[in-house]
Amino acid sequence: MISADQALQIVLENVAPLGVERVAILDALGRVLAEPISSSRDIPGFDNSAMDGYAVHAADVAKASEASPVKLAVVETVGAGQMPTRRVSAGQAVRTMTGAPIAEGADAIIPVERTRGGGDSVEFLASAEKGAFIRPRGEDLRLGESVISAGKTLTPADLGMLASVNRAMVEVIRRPRVAIVATGDELVDVDQPPTGAQVVNSSAYALAGAVREAGAEAVILKVARDDAREIRERLAEAMTFDAVLSTGGVSVGQFDHVKGALDELGMRQLFHGVAQKPGRPLKFGTVGYRPIFGLPGNPVSTLVCFYLYARPALLKMSGRQRVGLPRVNARCGVDIKTSKDLTEFVRVKLKRDADGWLATPTGGQGSGILSSLSRADGLLIGPSTEAILRAGAQATVLLLGADGGMGAVTADELFEGRNHSQ
Repeated sequence: MISADQALQIVLENVAPLGVERVAILDALGRVLAEPISSSRDIPGFDNSAMDGYAVHAADVAKASEASPVKLAVVETVGAGQMPTRRVSAGQAVRTMTGAPIAEGADAIIPVERTRGGGDSVEFLASAEKGAFIRPRGEDLRLGESVISAGKTLTPADLGMLASVNRAMVEVIRRPRVAIVATGDELVDVDQPPTGAQVVNSSAYALAGAVREAGAEAVILKVARDDAREIRERLAEAMTFDAVLSTGGVSVGQFDHVKGALDELGMRQLFHGVAQKPGRPLKFGTVGYRPIFGLPGNPVSTLVCFYLYARPALLKMSGRQRVGLPRVNARCGVDIKTSKDLTEFVRVKLKRDADGWLATPTGGQGSGILSSLSRADGLLIGPSTEAILRAGAQATVLLLGADGGMGAVTADELFEGRNHSQ
C-alpha cells in the first residue's frame, strides 16, 4: 500500500484540464475562464451623478450654509437614461437624478438633502468641492483595461462585469462528465424498498451529489450485477465519459470482477490500496486520458475516497488551481482512537469556543455508518504514527460542505464581527 499523500500526488499527476467550450454567461458561474477579457470601452461612458441632487458650479455655492443659503435657478431636470439639453451657466442648476449624466458646465453635485424648496429655483444649504458626488467617466474600467484574467473561477460579480462589457458568451474550461457505476447483486434503486439481503444503492446518489458539488456533471448508470460480463459491459459504456467512478468489486473476493474488467478495457493501474481508514482498497488508473477510480463498496469509504482523491481530480480537470478541501486546526474534544500505521479520517462535528475549533466524533466510525458522515462538519486527520489523540491535542480537519458548514453564521451574528469562519 502507498500513503494517502502519495496516492493524491499520483492522481493529480495523471489528470489535466479538459478542453474549452463557449457558454452563455449565466451558465458560466463557478466555471474557470479560458480567455482574457478586456474592456471594449470606458465604464461608465460619461460623468454621472452619484446622488439625487443638483448639478452646479461649485463656485456658485462656495459660501452656502443653513444660516446663509444660496438660491439658484433650476433650468432642467435630467433623469437616468436621459441626456442634458442645457448648459449650466453661473447662477443656474440642473436637477439631476442618480446615474444621470452631468450637464455641461457643472462641476459638482449637491445632494437634495442639502437643499430647500424646489420648482423653478432651489436654496442650497451647504457648499461643495469640485467633483463632489460625480462619478467620472472610466471610473470602473478604461478602454482596453483587463477585466478578468484567464484561469479565474467566475463569481456572480464576474458575470456582472462580463455583462457590462457586452460579453453574452464566454469561453470556459469544459466541466467533466462523470459516469457512476455501482456493482453488486444486493443493490436496489432508491424507489425500491429492500427485502431480504438487499440494500439501497445509496453510494451512487451520494457520489452524484458530491460530483455536482464539485461542479462536474454526474450520470448514474444502471447497476451492474456481480457478473463479469455485465460489469465489463457497464464499464465499457462508462468509457464514453471523462471520468469513471465505480463502487464495489475492487477487493479480492470471489465476486469482485471490477479489476478483471478494467484490465480487459486497457486500464493502466497506478495503485491499488492506500494506507488509510476508511477506504483502504481504493484502486486508481487511467484508460487513455480518462481517470478511473475503483472505489470501495461501503458508502462511507466511497465518499471519503471521493473527497480525498476524485474531487481534486475533477477540480483540476475543470481548470481549478486550488483543488484540496479547505481545512482548519482544531482541538480534540475527547480522546479519539485512531488506527496506528494507517492515516485515519475521523468524522467529526466542529464547535467554536473562545480558544478556537473543538472537534468531536459524530458517532460510530464504521465504513457502513453513513449517518455519521451526514452529521459531520469535517474529517479529522489521524496521523498514522498515533494510536490515540488525547483530548486537547491539536489536529487538522478537512471541511466538508459547499456552504461552509460549521463556518456559517446566523443573521444576528452577521454584522457582529464574531464567529466568522477562518
